Amino acid sequence: MNTFNHALIFRLVIEEGTMTAAAGVLNVSPSVISKRLAELETSLGVQLLRRTTRRISLTEAGKHFYQRIRFLEGQWQSLLDETQSLGKIPKGRITVAAPSPVLNRVLVPVLDEFMARYPDIEFELLSVAYDDIPVASADLSLSRRVDNFDSGAFIGFSLCRYSNQLFAGPKYLAKHDTPKTLSDLENHNCLLYGKSKRGGKWAFADLEEDAMIRENLVINNVEVSSKFVSDNTEVIISAALHNRGIAYIPALLIRDELKRGDLVPVLTDYTSVPFEMWAYYQQLDFVPLKLRVFLDYLKTKW
Repeated sequence: MNTFNHALIFRLVIEEGTMTAAAGVLNVSPSVISKRLAELETSLGVQLLRRTTRRISLTEAGKHFYQRIRFLEGQWQSLLDETQSLGKIPKGRITVAAPSPVLNRVLVPVLDEFMARYPDIEFELLSVAYDDIPVASADLSLSRRVDNFDSGAFIGFSLCRYSNQLFAGPKYLAKHDTPKTLSDLENHNCLLYGKSKRGGKWAFADLEEDAMIRENLVINNVEVSSKFVSDNTEVIISAALHNRGIAYIPALLIRDELKRGDLVPVLTDYTSVPFEMWAYYQQLDFVPLKLRVFLDYLKTKW
């Protein structure tokens, strides 16, 4: 148990940045922290930290150990939460990691009902890049499906399907005419997602029979051009709202704008191939009650 406690001190030092800061959190002297780290390295038989007078840095073994102790501490906390929750109401904090558009436009709008139902559950929402999903330190990660995620460390499952569709502001369409065919997009300003490009291709699925079977999809690649490019989805949505052009985005991100009529669909017979929103959480022996009820809620909402 001492080794585990020392490992938690090691994790705190890394996250606080210095031994002095970690000592302040634990209300002990820096010399105690230094001694515990030395004992940990001795018990493991490997150097975890490089120490200088001004800073500390992780060795290769230290980086590996830090990642694993974060995961193991999450398992330990989950065991405590699960044991404490038996026969009780769900409570505690749920940390959710997701790309910003998912947090802002998909998750937050459905939290009010859940938090009213479970007032003892709190949330911490972490905005992370898609490439960082799933996040080991979070209770739950949400994003479009991640290929080749570590299924030995995480459980992942589909929450819902969605597709990109074309949308524009009514004033833009009134001024530039609503496109009647995909080829008409060549005459419009298309709001492109990406970096440093003035043109590109949008792929559309012409659904023959079953929208969920990719073998039945006929893909139409359409050359589009733009005077407005961004690698931020919120910027693309804002540009569409300011009548800068036509956006190709999921409808579930702009539900409020569609209800208000600030954006309207264009060429409704065409969408992208179907995507899936997935949830990821750590492979745990005990899934905390707070997380179980939240996952059940998301399944019913989406």
